[in-house]
Amino acid sequence: SARLVVLKRSSLVLPPPRSPPLPSAGGCPEFLRVSEEGAMAPSGEGGVEAGDVDLRELVAHDRGEDQPAIKVLLIPMACIFQAYGAYVVLQHLLKDKLGASSGDRAAVFTAATTFMHWGKLFSRVGHDVVFACFSTRHRVYVAMLITLVGVLLPPVFVYALGSTWLGWAFIHFALLGIGVGIFESTFLSVISPLGKMTKAWAIMGAPIGLGVLDIICQILHSKQVASLNEVYFYWYIAICLPFGMYVFHAHSPREGIVVQQVNILSSLTHGGRWLVTLIPFMIAKIVSSFVMENTPGWYYVYNGDEVPLFNPAATGPPLMDKDFYFTVVYVCVLVGDAISRRIVYFFPINTVPQNIAWLLVAIFCSVGGFLMEIPAIAVLTWLAAFMAFWGNGMVYGVSAKYFDAFVPREHNRSMYSLWCMLGDFGGISGAWAVTWFNGLLCSEHYMYECVKKVH
Repeated sequence: SARLVVLKRSSLVLPPPRSPPLPSAGGCPEFLRVSEEGAMAPSGEGGVEAGDVDLRELVAHDRGEDQPAIKVLLIPMACIFQAYGAYVVLQHLLKDKLGASSGDRAAVFTAATTFMHWGKLFSRVGHDVVFACFSTRHRVYVAMLITLVGVLLPPVFVYALGSTWLGWAFIHFALLGIGVGIFESTFLSVISPLGKMTKAWAIMGAPIGLGVLDIICQILHSKQVASLNEVYFYWYIAICLPFGMYVFHAHSPREGIVVQQVNILSSLTHGGRWLVTLIPFMIAKIVSSFVMENTPGWYYVYNGDEVPLFNPAATGPPLMDKDFYFTVVYVCVLVGDAISRRIVYFFPINTVPQNIAWLLVAIFCSVGGFLMEIPAIAVLTWLAAFMAFWGNGMVYGVSAKYFDAFVPREHNRSMYSLWCMLGDFGGISGAWAVTWFNGLLCSEHYMYECVKKVH
Protein backbone atom coordinates (compact mmCIF):
# COMPACT_ATOMS: atom_id res chain seq x y z
CA SER A 1 0.00 0.00 0.00
CA ALA A 2 1.09 3.55 -0.63
CA ARG A 3 2.78 5.36 2.27
CA LEU A 4 2.89 9.11 2.83
CA VAL A 5 6.37 10.29 3.70
CA VAL A 6 6.63 13.74 5.30
CA LEU A 7 9.85 15.57 4.39
CA LYS A 8 11.27 18.67 5.98
CA ARG A 9 11.51 21.49 3.47
CA SER A 10 14.95 22.43 4.76
CA SER A 11 16.30 19.04 3.67
CA LEU A 12 15.19 19.41 0.05
CA VAL A 13 16.84 21.03 -2.92
CA LEU A 14 13.96 22.96 -4.40
CA PRO A 15 13.43 22.93 -8.18
CA PRO A 16 13.84 26.04 -10.30
CA PRO A 17 10.84 28.37 -10.25
CA ARG A 18 8.11 27.24 -12.58
CA SER A 19 6.70 29.51 -15.23
CA PRO A 20 3.08 30.64 -14.81
CA PRO A 21 0.53 27.97 -15.76
CA LEU A 22 0.10 27.95 -19.53
CA PRO A 23 -2.31 26.26 -21.90
CA SER A 24 -0.93 23.10 -23.46
CA ALA A 25 -3.52 21.87 -25.89
CA GLY A 26 -3.41 24.75 -28.33
CA GLY A 27 -7.14 25.46 -28.33
CA CYS A 28 -8.15 21.81 -28.50
CA PRO A 29 -11.87 21.38 -27.67
CA GLU A 30 -12.32 20.21 -24.09
CA PHE A 31 -14.33 17.12 -25.06
CA LEU A 32 -11.46 15.96 -27.32
CA ARG A 33 -8.59 16.85 -25.03
CA VAL A 34 -6.43 14.02 -23.74
CA SER A 35 -4.52 15.26 -20.71
CA GLU A 36 -1.12 14.08 -19.57
CA GLU A 37 -1.80 10.80 -17.81
CA GLY A 38 -1.15 11.28 -14.12
CA ALA A 39 -0.16 14.91 -14.71
CA MET A 40 0.24 17.22 -11.75
CA ALA A 41 -2.01 20.22 -11.58
CA PRO A 42 -0.40 23.66 -11.50
CA SER A 43 -0.22 25.47 -8.19
CA GLY A 44 -3.62 26.51 -6.94
CA GLU A 45 -5.41 23.72 -8.86
CA GLY A 46 -6.28 20.12 -8.15
CA GLY A 47 -6.08 20.46 -4.38
CA VAL A 48 -2.60 22.01 -4.22
CA GLU A 49 -2.74 25.37 -2.51
CA ALA A 50 -0.72 28.24 -3.93
CA GLY A 51 2.65 28.42 -2.22
CA ASP A 52 2.61 24.79 -1.09
CA VAL A 53 5.35 22.37 -2.14
CA ASP A 54 4.12 19.48 -4.27
CA LEU A 55 6.22 16.59 -2.96
CA ARG A 56 5.60 14.59 -6.13
CA GLU A 57 7.21 17.38 -8.16
CA LEU A 58 10.18 17.46 -5.84
CA VAL A 59 10.65 13.73 -6.21
CA ALA A 60 10.30 14.02 -10.01
CA HIS A 61 12.84 16.84 -10.03
CA ASP A 62 15.43 14.91 -8.05
CA ARG A 63 18.19 14.06 -10.53
CA GLY A 64 20.55 12.35 -8.09
CA GLU A 65 22.35 9.06 -8.42
CA ASP A 66 19.89 7.39 -6.02
CA GLN A 67 17.37 7.06 -8.85
CA PRO A 68 18.01 3.68 -10.50
CA ALA A 69 18.43 3.65 -14.25
CA ILE A 70 15.68 1.94 -16.25
CA LYS A 71 18.06 0.64 -18.86
CA VAL A 72 15.46 -1.12 -21.01
CA LEU A 73 14.15 2.26 -22.14
CA LEU A 74 16.98 2.36 -24.66
CA ILE A 75 14.99 -0.29 -26.57
CA PRO A 76 12.21 2.01 -27.90
CA MET A 77 14.83 4.53 -29.01
CA ALA A 78 16.86 1.75 -30.67
CA CYS A 79 13.77 0.44 -32.50
CA ILE A 80 12.95 3.87 -33.92
CA PHE A 81 16.53 4.50 -35.03
CA GLN A 82 16.71 1.12 -36.72
CA ALA A 83 13.92 2.51 -38.90
CA TYR A 84 16.07 5.62 -39.41
CA GLY A 85 18.84 3.24 -40.44
CA ALA A 86 16.62 2.04 -43.27
CA TYR A 87 17.07 5.50 -44.76
CA VAL A 88 20.85 5.41 -44.29
CA VAL A 89 21.71 1.83 -45.29
CA LEU A 90 18.83 0.47 -47.35
CA GLN A 91 18.03 3.45 -49.57
CA HIS A 92 20.54 2.55 -52.30
CA LEU A 93 19.16 -1.03 -52.35
CA LEU A 94 15.58 0.25 -52.59
CA LYS A 95 16.74 2.56 -55.37
CA ASP A 96 17.96 -0.42 -57.40
CA LYS A 97 14.78 -2.41 -56.70
CA LEU A 98 12.64 0.47 -58.00
CA GLY A 99 14.74 0.65 -61.16
CA ALA A 100 15.94 4.15 -60.34
CA SER A 101 19.69 3.70 -60.63
CA SER A 102 20.10 6.14 -63.47
CA GLY A 103 18.43 8.76 -65.61
CA ASP A 104 15.32 10.71 -64.69
CA ARG A 105 14.12 8.04 -62.25
CA ALA A 106 17.36 8.40 -60.27
CA ALA A 107 16.77 12.14 -59.94
CA VAL A 108 13.18 11.55 -58.79
CA PHE A 109 14.33 8.99 -56.21
CA THR A 110 16.94 11.44 -54.88
CA ALA A 111 14.15 14.00 -54.44
CA ALA A 112 12.14 11.36 -52.56
CA THR A 113 14.95 10.80 -50.03
CA THR A 114 14.77 14.46 -49.00
CA PHE A 115 11.25 13.81 -47.70
CA MET A 116 12.91 12.04 -44.77
CA HIS A 117 14.42 15.34 -43.66
CA TRP A 118 11.38 17.46 -44.48
CA GLY A 119 9.16 15.02 -42.60
CA LYS A 120 11.37 15.30 -39.53
CA LEU A 121 11.57 19.06 -39.80
CA PHE A 122 7.85 19.79 -39.99
CA SER A 123 6.80 17.15 -37.47
CA ARG A 124 9.18 18.42 -34.77
CA VAL A 125 6.75 21.22 -33.94
CA GLY A 126 3.84 20.15 -36.14
CA HIS A 127 2.78 17.55 -33.57
CA ASP A 128 1.82 20.42 -31.27
CA VAL A 129 -0.81 21.39 -33.86
CA VAL A 130 -1.90 18.12 -35.47
CA PHE A 131 -1.89 16.11 -32.24
CA ALA A 132 -2.76 18.92 -29.85
CA CYS A 133 -5.50 16.75 -28.32
CA PHE A 134 -3.05 13.99 -27.41
CA SER A 135 -0.88 13.79 -24.32
CA THR A 136 2.89 13.62 -24.76
CA ARG A 137 2.80 9.92 -23.88
CA HIS A 138 0.17 9.15 -26.49
CA ARG A 139 2.16 11.04 -29.12
CA VAL A 140 4.99 8.55 -28.61
CA TYR A 141 2.61 5.72 -29.57
CA VAL A 142 1.42 7.68 -32.61
CA ALA A 143 5.01 8.27 -33.71
CA MET A 144 5.88 4.58 -33.49
CA LEU A 145 2.76 3.58 -35.43
CA ILE A 146 3.52 6.08 -38.21
CA THR A 147 7.08 4.74 -38.39
CA LEU A 148 5.80 1.16 -38.55
CA VAL A 149 3.55 1.99 -41.53
CA GLY A 150 6.49 3.69 -43.27
CA VAL A 151 8.75 0.68 -42.74
CA LEU A 152 6.14 -1.77 -44.09
CA LEU A 153 5.61 0.01 -47.43
CA PRO A 154 8.73 -1.28 -49.28
CA PRO A 155 8.48 -4.97 -48.27
CA VAL A 156 4.76 -5.13 -49.02
CA PHE A 157 4.32 -3.03 -52.16
CA VAL A 158 7.79 -3.07 -53.76
CA TYR A 159 9.25 -6.46 -52.82
CA ALA A 160 6.11 -8.60 -52.40
CA LEU A 161 3.81 -7.03 -55.01
CA GLY A 162 6.56 -5.96 -57.42
CA SER A 163 5.46 -2.34 -57.82
CA THR A 164 8.05 0.07 -59.21
CA TRP A 165 5.97 3.22 -58.62
CA LEU A 166 8.35 5.86 -57.30
CA GLY A 167 5.57 7.34 -55.19
CA TRP A 168 6.21 4.60 -52.63
CA ALA A 169 9.65 6.08 -52.02
CA PHE A 170 8.18 9.52 -51.30
CA ILE A 171 5.59 8.10 -48.89
CA HIS A 172 8.09 5.73 -47.28
CA PHE A 173 10.69 8.38 -46.49
CA ALA A 174 8.11 10.97 -45.48
CA LEU A 175 6.48 8.63 -42.95
CA LEU A 176 9.87 7.62 -41.53
CA GLY A 177 10.77 11.29 -41.11
CA ILE A 178 7.45 12.19 -39.49
CA GLY A 179 7.64 9.24 -37.11
CA VAL A 180 11.21 9.95 -36.03
CA GLY A 181 10.48 13.66 -35.76
CA ILE A 182 7.54 13.22 -33.40
CA PHE A 183 9.12 10.42 -31.39
CA GLU A 184 12.44 11.95 -30.41
CA SER A 185 11.23 15.02 -28.52
CA THR A 186 8.12 13.42 -27.02
CA PHE A 187 9.95 10.30 -25.83
CA LEU A 188 12.76 12.29 -24.22
CA SER A 189 10.20 14.50 -22.51
CA VAL A 190 8.15 11.60 -21.13
CA ILE A 191 11.13 9.81 -19.57
CA SER A 192 12.70 12.96 -18.07
CA PRO A 193 11.13 12.44 -14.60
CA LEU A 194 12.89 9.08 -14.32
CA GLY A 195 16.20 10.82 -13.72
CA LYS A 196 19.45 11.49 -15.50
CA MET A 197 20.75 7.91 -15.45
CA THR A 198 17.68 6.58 -17.26
CA LYS A 199 18.09 9.39 -19.80
CA ALA A 200 21.79 8.52 -20.16
CA TRP A 201 20.92 4.94 -21.11
CA ALA A 202 17.92 5.84 -23.27
CA ILE A 203 19.80 8.22 -25.58
CA MET A 204 22.33 5.46 -26.29
CA GLY A 205 19.51 3.66 -28.07
CA ALA A 206 19.93 5.89 -31.14
CA PRO A 207 23.49 4.84 -32.08
CA ILE A 208 22.81 1.26 -30.98
CA GLY A 209 19.75 1.03 -33.24
CA LEU A 210 21.66 2.49 -36.17
CA GLY A 211 24.63 0.28 -35.36
CA VAL A 212 22.62 -2.95 -35.37
CA LEU A 213 21.23 -2.22 -38.82
CA ASP A 214 24.40 -0.67 -40.23
CA ILE A 215 26.76 -3.36 -38.96
CA ILE A 216 24.88 -6.65 -38.70
CA CYS A 217 22.73 -6.13 -41.79
CA GLN A 218 25.75 -4.91 -43.76
CA ILE A 219 27.54 -8.16 -42.92
CA LEU A 220 24.55 -10.40 -43.64
CA HIS A 221 23.95 -8.69 -46.97
CA SER A 222 27.58 -9.13 -48.01
CA LYS A 223 28.17 -11.67 -50.76
CA GLN A 224 31.14 -12.88 -48.73
CA VAL A 225 28.87 -13.97 -45.84
CA ALA A 226 25.19 -14.70 -46.45
CA SER A 227 24.04 -12.48 -49.34
CA LEU A 228 20.77 -12.03 -47.45
CA ASN A 229 18.06 -10.14 -49.33
CA GLU A 230 17.41 -6.70 -47.88
CA VAL A 231 13.66 -7.32 -47.63
CA TYR A 232 14.30 -9.32 -44.47
CA PHE A 233 15.84 -6.25 -42.84
CA TYR A 234 12.62 -4.31 -43.39
CA TRP A 235 10.62 -7.12 -41.79
CA TYR A 236 13.05 -7.26 -38.88
CA ILE A 237 12.61 -3.52 -38.23
CA ALA A 238 8.83 -3.88 -38.47
CA ILE A 239 8.77 -6.71 -35.92
CA CYS A 240 10.94 -4.75 -33.48
CA LEU A 241 8.72 -1.64 -33.40
CA PRO A 242 5.71 -3.23 -31.60
CA PHE A 243 8.14 -4.71 -29.06
CA GLY A 244 9.59 -1.23 -28.52
CA MET A 245 6.06 0.09 -27.97
CA TYR A 246 5.46 -2.59 -25.34
CA VAL A 247 8.67 -1.72 -23.49
CA PHE A 248 7.73 1.96 -23.51
CA HIS A 249 4.22 1.17 -22.26
CA ALA A 250 5.53 -1.04 -19.45
CA HIS A 251 8.36 1.15 -18.17
CA SER A 252 7.62 4.81 -18.94
CA PRO A 253 6.16 7.01 -16.16
CA ARG A 254 2.40 7.33 -15.96
CA GLU A 255 1.16 8.08 -12.48
CA GLY A 256 1.97 11.11 -10.40
CA ILE A 257 5.27 12.18 -11.94
CA VAL A 258 4.39 13.51 -15.41
CA VAL A 259 4.44 17.29 -15.66
CA GLN A 260 1.84 18.94 -17.88
CA GLN A 261 3.61 20.17 -21.02
CA VAL A 262 2.92 23.45 -22.80
CA ASN A 263 3.01 24.04 -26.53
CA ILE A 264 6.07 25.49 -28.25
CA LEU A 265 4.48 28.91 -28.85
CA SER A 266 3.90 29.32 -25.14
CA SER A 267 7.48 28.29 -24.41
CA LEU A 268 8.87 30.84 -26.87
CA THR A 269 6.61 33.54 -25.44
CA HIS A 270 7.44 32.88 -21.79
CA GLY A 271 11.02 31.59 -22.19
CA GLY A 272 12.71 34.58 -20.61
CA ARG A 273 16.33 34.28 -19.55
CA TRP A 274 16.57 30.48 -19.67
CA LEU A 275 15.64 30.44 -23.38
CA VAL A 276 18.65 32.62 -24.25
CA THR A 277 21.01 30.17 -22.57
CA LEU A 278 19.92 27.47 -25.04
CA ILE A 279 21.40 29.27 -28.08
CA PRO A 280 24.83 27.52 -27.83
CA PHE A 281 23.08 24.15 -27.68
CA MET A 282 21.07 24.98 -30.80
CA ILE A 283 24.21 26.04 -32.70
CA ALA A 284 26.06 22.88 -31.66
CA LYS A 285 23.11 20.74 -32.78
CA ILE A 286 23.05 22.41 -36.21
CA VAL A 287 26.79 21.83 -36.72
CA SER A 288 26.79 18.19 -35.59
CA SER A 289 23.68 17.39 -37.66
CA PHE A 290 25.27 18.94 -40.76
CA VAL A 291 28.29 16.66 -40.38
CA MET A 292 26.20 13.58 -39.55
CA GLU A 293 23.89 13.89 -42.56
CA ASN A 294 26.83 14.47 -44.90
CA THR A 295 28.24 11.01 -44.16
CA PRO A 296 26.09 9.03 -46.67
CA GLY A 297 28.51 10.53 -49.20
CA TRP A 298 30.98 7.88 -48.10
CA TYR A 299 29.15 5.42 -50.33
CA TYR A 300 29.86 7.56 -53.38
CA VAL A 301 33.57 7.93 -52.61
CA TYR A 302 34.32 4.29 -51.76
CA ASN A 303 32.12 2.97 -54.53
CA GLY A 304 34.24 0.22 -56.04
CA ASP A 305 33.89 -3.45 -55.21
CA GLU A 306 36.99 -3.15 -53.02
CA VAL A 307 38.47 -0.28 -51.04
CA PRO A 308 42.17 0.74 -51.18
CA LEU A 309 43.13 1.33 -47.56
CA PHE A 310 46.08 3.72 -47.82
CA ASN A 311 46.22 5.23 -51.30
CA PRO A 312 43.18 6.32 -53.35
CA ALA A 313 45.10 5.70 -56.57
CA ALA A 314 46.17 2.16 -55.61
CA THR A 315 45.62 -0.56 -58.19
CA GLY A 316 46.49 -3.48 -55.93
CA PRO A 317 46.75 -4.64 -52.29
CA PRO A 318 46.09 -3.79 -49.56
CA LEU A 319 42.42 -3.81 -50.49
CA MET A 320 39.31 -4.58 -48.42
CA ASP A 321 35.90 -5.81 -49.48
CA LYS A 322 33.54 -2.82 -49.58
CA ASP A 323 30.90 -4.39 -47.30
CA PHE A 324 33.51 -5.26 -44.68
CA TYR A 325 35.04 -1.80 -44.98
CA PHE A 326 31.73 -0.11 -44.23
CA THR A 327 31.14 -2.53 -41.38
CA VAL A 328 34.29 -1.15 -39.74
CA VAL A 329 33.13 2.41 -40.54
CA TYR A 330 29.86 1.84 -38.69
CA VAL A 331 31.61 0.19 -35.77
CA CYS A 332 33.60 3.43 -35.43
CA VAL A 333 30.35 5.43 -35.70
CA LEU A 334 28.64 3.30 -33.04
CA VAL A 335 31.54 3.40 -30.57
CA GLY A 336 32.07 7.14 -30.94
CA ASP A 337 28.40 8.13 -30.79
CA ALA A 338 27.34 5.77 -27.99
CA ILE A 339 30.26 6.26 -25.59
CA SER A 340 30.28 10.04 -25.87
CA ARG A 341 26.55 10.20 -25.02
CA ARG A 342 27.16 8.17 -21.88
CA ILE A 343 30.43 9.67 -20.71
CA VAL A 344 29.07 13.18 -20.12
CA TYR A 345 26.91 11.83 -17.29
CA PHE A 346 30.01 10.88 -15.30
CA PHE A 347 31.13 14.51 -14.99
CA PRO A 348 29.60 17.43 -13.08
CA ILE A 349 28.56 20.03 -15.67
CA ASN A 350 26.67 22.48 -13.49
CA THR A 351 27.19 25.93 -14.99
CA VAL A 352 26.57 27.57 -18.36
CA PRO A 353 30.33 28.17 -19.00
CA GLN A 354 31.06 24.51 -18.27
CA ASN A 355 28.36 23.43 -20.71
CA ILE A 356 29.68 25.79 -23.39
CA ALA A 357 33.19 24.38 -22.93
CA TRP A 358 31.89 20.85 -23.51
CA LEU A 359 29.94 22.01 -26.56
CA LEU A 360 33.07 23.64 -28.03
CA VAL A 361 34.96 20.35 -27.64
CA ALA A 362 32.08 18.53 -29.32
CA ILE A 363 32.01 20.97 -32.24
CA PHE A 364 35.79 20.63 -32.61
CA CYS A 365 35.40 16.85 -32.85
CA SER A 366 32.56 17.06 -35.39
CA VAL A 367 34.30 19.59 -37.64
CA GLY A 368 37.66 17.87 -37.20
CA GLY A 369 36.20 14.54 -38.27
CA PHE A 370 34.52 16.21 -41.24
CA LEU A 371 37.81 17.76 -42.42
CA MET A 372 39.69 14.47 -41.97
CA GLU A 373 37.57 13.00 -44.76
CA ILE A 374 39.00 15.37 -47.38
CA PRO A 375 42.17 13.35 -48.23
CA ALA A 376 39.81 10.41 -49.06
CA ILE A 377 42.19 7.93 -47.42
CA ALA A 378 40.15 4.92 -46.34
CA VAL A 379 41.87 4.16 -43.03
CA LEU A 380 41.76 7.85 -42.09
CA THR A 381 38.01 7.85 -42.73
CA TRP A 382 37.61 5.33 -39.90
CA LEU A 383 39.13 7.84 -37.48
CA ALA A 384 37.12 10.64 -39.10
CA ALA A 385 33.90 8.70 -38.54
CA PHE A 386 34.78 8.09 -34.89
CA MET A 387 35.59 11.75 -34.25
CA ALA A 388 32.60 13.18 -36.12
CA PHE A 389 30.13 10.97 -34.29
CA TRP A 390 31.92 11.41 -30.96
CA GLY A 391 31.12 15.09 -31.39
CA ASN A 392 27.52 14.33 -32.34
CA GLY A 393 26.99 12.10 -29.31
CA MET A 394 28.60 14.60 -26.97
CA VAL A 395 26.30 17.38 -28.21
CA TYR A 396 23.33 15.09 -27.60
CA GLY A 397 24.40 14.05 -24.11
CA VAL A 398 25.40 17.51 -22.87
CA SER A 399 22.20 19.05 -24.25
CA ALA A 400 19.88 16.42 -22.78
CA LYS A 401 21.56 16.75 -19.39
CA TYR A 402 21.28 20.55 -19.44
CA PHE A 403 17.65 20.62 -20.56
CA ASP A 404 16.57 18.29 -17.76
CA ALA A 405 18.46 20.26 -15.13
CA PHE A 406 17.86 23.89 -16.10
CA VAL A 407 14.80 24.17 -18.35
CA PRO A 408 11.50 24.52 -16.43
CA ARG A 409 9.84 21.14 -16.51
CA GLU A 410 6.65 22.18 -18.29
CA HIS A 411 8.75 23.43 -21.24
CA ASN A 412 10.73 20.19 -21.58
CA ARG A 413 8.93 18.81 -24.62
CA SER A 414 8.87 22.14 -26.45
CA MET A 415 12.60 22.72 -26.06
CA TYR A 416 13.49 19.22 -27.20
CA SER A 417 11.25 19.80 -30.25
CA LEU A 418 12.87 23.15 -31.06
CA TRP A 419 16.38 21.77 -30.54
CA CYS A 420 15.70 18.81 -32.84
CA MET A 421 14.02 21.02 -35.45
CA LEU A 422 16.99 23.39 -35.67
CA GLY A 423 19.23 20.35 -35.96
CA ASP A 424 17.16 19.28 -38.95
CA PHE A 425 18.07 22.52 -40.71
CA GLY A 426 21.70 21.49 -40.29
CA GLY A 427 20.87 17.97 -41.45
CA ILE A 428 19.08 19.19 -44.59
CA SER A 429 22.03 21.46 -45.38
CA GLY A 430 24.42 18.56 -44.89
CA ALA A 431 22.39 16.32 -47.18
CA TRP A 432 22.31 19.00 -49.86
CA ALA A 433 26.08 19.44 -49.54
CA VAL A 434 26.80 15.76 -50.23
CA THR A 435 27.09 16.27 -54.00
CA TRP A 436 29.34 19.32 -53.59
CA PHE A 437 31.54 17.60 -51.00
CA ASN A 438 31.83 14.44 -53.08
CA GLY A 439 32.99 16.59 -55.99
CA LEU A 440 35.72 17.94 -53.74
CA LEU A 441 36.79 14.47 -52.61
CA CYS A 442 36.48 12.92 -56.07
CA SER A 443 38.14 15.55 -58.20
CA GLU A 444 39.95 12.58 -59.75
CA HIS A 445 38.65 9.08 -60.51
CA TYR A 446 40.52 5.87 -59.77
CA MET A 447 40.23 2.13 -60.26
CA TYR A 448 38.70 1.40 -56.84
CA GLU A 449 37.85 4.79 -55.39
CA CYS A 450 35.65 7.57 -56.80
CA VAL A 451 34.91 5.17 -59.64
CA LYS A 452 33.24 6.93 -62.55
CA LYS A 453 30.40 4.64 -63.50
CA VAL A 454 28.93 4.74 -66.98
CA HIS A 455 25.23 3.81 -67.29
